[in-house]
Amino acid sequence: MKQITIAGAPAFTSPNSMTLICTEKPDGSTNLATVAFWAFASTDPGKIMFSLNKGAYSLELLAEKKELVLAIPGVELTGTLIGCGTCSGRDTDKIAQVGLDMQDVEGTAIKAPVPCKLLIHATVCDTMDADDHVVHLCDVKGVYGDEDVDAVFGWNGYAEFAAAQQK
Repeated sequence: MKQITIAGAPAFTSPNSMTLICTEKPDGSTNLATVAFWAFASTDPGKIMFSLNKGAYSLELLAEKKELVLAIPGVELTGTLIGCGTCSGRDTDKIAQVGLDMQDVEGTAIKAPVPCKLLIHATVCDTMDADDHVVHLCDVKGVYGDEDVDAVFGWNGYAEFAAAQQK
């Protein structure tokens, strides 16, 4: 074994499912943030966790409303992941910019993109400072899945995006 950096470690765990954190903006529209660092934290009761870069507009939105939809997008939305991860929703309507169709999610006003493999409606119950990121622990309120959608994964340390079946 050779010593590597923590930034290089995701290349050793590929593929990693990619996600969008959907939050509600003050005007009621949906903001999207691309997130690679997320995990299931508990199944009874259901909890998830994810971390956001401290510069993310979604941090402000979550601090205020504490509600989100974690979306595992279909492979058709690969370009959306890149587009949503390279600009801020504070000044950009990402949904209009990339021309997304959105769907309602039961139990919340927050919408999610179409197609998605998995949607998890959750509320933030705790946060933790993690230096350049903030970790969010969330209570799961609802989970919705579509077996016919192929999820998009990050490969080679997020250098490439593709469905698992394509690799």
